[in-house]
Amino acid sequence: MPTERIFAACAPGLEELLAAELVALGLAARATPGGAEAEGPGAVAAACLGSRLADAVSVRLHAGPAAGLDGALAAARERFGRDAGFQVRRRGGEATLSLDAAGSPLYKRGWRARVGAAPLRETMAAAMLAFGGFDGERPFLDPMCGSGTLAVEAALVAARRAPGHGRRFAFEDWPGHDAARTRELRERLAARERTPPFPVAASDRNGGAVRLATRNAAAAGVAEWVRVERRDAAEVTPPPGRGLLAVNPPYGERLDGDPAGAWRALAALLPRLAGWRLVVLAPDRGLEKLLGLRPSGALSTRNGGLACLLLRYDL
Repeated sequence: MPTERIFAACAPGLEELLAAELVALGLAARATPGGAEAEGPGAVAAACLGSRLADAVSVRLHAGPAAGLDGALAAARERFGRDAGFQVRRRGGEATLSLDAAGSPLYKRGWRARVGAAPLRETMAAAMLAFGGFDGERPFLDPMCGSGTLAVEAALVAARRAPGHGRRFAFEDWPGHDAARTRELRERLAARERTPPFPVAASDRNGGAVRLATRNAAAAGVAEWVRVERRDAAEVTPPPGRGLLAVNPPYGERLDGDPAGAWRALAALLPRLAGWRLVVLAPDRGLEKLLGLRPSGALSTRNGGLACLLLRYDL
């Protein structure tokens, strides 16, 4: 099977996490601004079906001198057709020619019927879990769950269900696509699925958010593994054991209320989480100081167009 070269895109600051994920999928990968470049036999299918962090995957048809672009584009049109939606980028004397392999954004997992007032992309939720080292082998808690994106993604990780489960991608309609090999990959991924060994807990003080998170968990097929409660974060009882708390507290940009109060409620919960790890997506304006902790890791990124910090704490 010939080697395929791809570019997987992600939110800024998450490139190293994405490259590590692609390596874990069996590809040779390196981080590059805006994503990761990877290659290997079946790289397109492996990334589309298996990457939780990539927002998009494109196959690289040409990467080199701009003088060779016209010939590469003509060959691509001959193979794929004139309306295939090629992406051309030029920089100095270099150029790349790419073709979207997914057909729709990879963060659209297919389960979300409705979103809350400040939705978190599934790929950002997956990045938060990866930054926290979450693999489903310990409990999970989100005490400000909103529409439930983090809890659903955590349940899917714990269940080892591939992010491309149940989806069909653009590359499957390309001329020369090896349908049997893609089917074999889907079967291998499906064979890894399991019942999560630890609970996935979520809560929110807003009743509407609790109902929405419950519906989304059901739509994703993980309702039996996710417990959603209506409770203020300061009053939450964590699941037994030592796990990961991942949370996207309100920023005050799109939601009414008191964002500082939400962070203080989170701080009030922390004394009950000895031995846990905390990952929090924070607006880049200092609200995280209300936690009174020094992070063990930090990444700068963007969420919903806003500059943010992805922070990790070992409690």
